[in-house]
This record gives sequence, structure tokens and C-alpha cells, in this order.
Amino acid sequence: MNLLLIFALSAALADGDAAKGKVLFQTCAGCHNTASDDRKMGPSLRTLFGKVTLRNGKHVDDANVREIVVEGYNGMPSFGYSFRPAEMDDLMAYLHTLTGKPAQAASGKGESYFRAYCVRCHNPDSKSAAGPDLRGGFKPEWAALIDEGHGGAPPLKEWLDDAARQALLDYLKTYR
Repeated sequence: MNLLLIFALSAALADGDAAKGKVLFQTCAGCHNTASDDRKMGPSLRTLFGKVTLRNGKHVDDANVREIVVEGYNGMPSFGYSFRPAEMDDLMAYLHTLTGKPAQAASGKGESYFRAYCVRCHNPDSKSAAGPDLRGGFKPEWAALIDEGHGGAPPLKEWLDDAARQALLDYLKTYR
């Protein structure tokens, strides 16, 4: 029943007002950062719709984000009764503005890019990693996967300049 409501409300996203949603987000700002990637009580949401998966392992899309807000997750309380449907649409519209590239990628070399963009799915130390372990298995075709996106990952050609792309590829070639 709740999921049907979530899917129905997701269709109304186009009607949301991001400016109003930013004001409503003040309720969330005590626990979620949007100015940096630093974690508060909850994860930073600065790059929310620039990510592939949520912390619960589900794909980042309107329905799954809305579900977390409405139902709560992992210590986050439910906000299903805190926002009217139009306010939820406004909040979602604001959350869609949070698509910036991770800050670590702007300042680091290959390993920083890997940690910012790849490790969420390709973490050899995680039992819940969605993608394969990339250690010691570099393949030239990975360059196209990085550029065009894959498995739900966004195309990084829009976020990485040539030097950053090459640094990531060089790191993957030596990643053990």
C-alpha cells in the first residue's frame, strides 16, 4: 500500500518547486550535509542524484529516495506525516538539484577518482558490492565503460577531464 502511494507521488515530481523544497530541506539539514561530502548523523546528500545506489543498496531513483523519506531507514525516522504531497514533490525537486560531482575527484589523482566514483560498487572489501572486484584485471574496454557509464553508473565523460580520466585509468592498471 505504501509503495503504491510512493509510486503515485513520484509521478507528480514534475510539479515540484526546488526553491520551496530547499526551504523544507532545513528539516533534514541537521542530519544531512549538502555543502560537502562530510557525513553528519546521516550521509551527505550533496551528490544524491549523481550516485548509482543508495545506502540501502537500491538504485537512486525518485521512488526509492521518496520511500526512504516516507518510511525512514537505518535510524532515520519516517517523515511520511511531516510533508503534504505537494511539499514532498517540492523536496524531491530540490533533492534533484543535488547532482554535483564528488569533491574528492576534483583534487586527487587516480585513487581518489576510484574512491569517488567506483568503490561503491567495486569494493573488494564489501560483501554487498554490486560490481566485480577490479584488482589485477585491467581491460582496455574499461575506458569506454567509464566514459559511457555501465550497470547504472553515470557516464563520467561529463565529470572527468582528459587528465582525470587518464589518472583513473592509470590507477586501474596498477590496482591490486
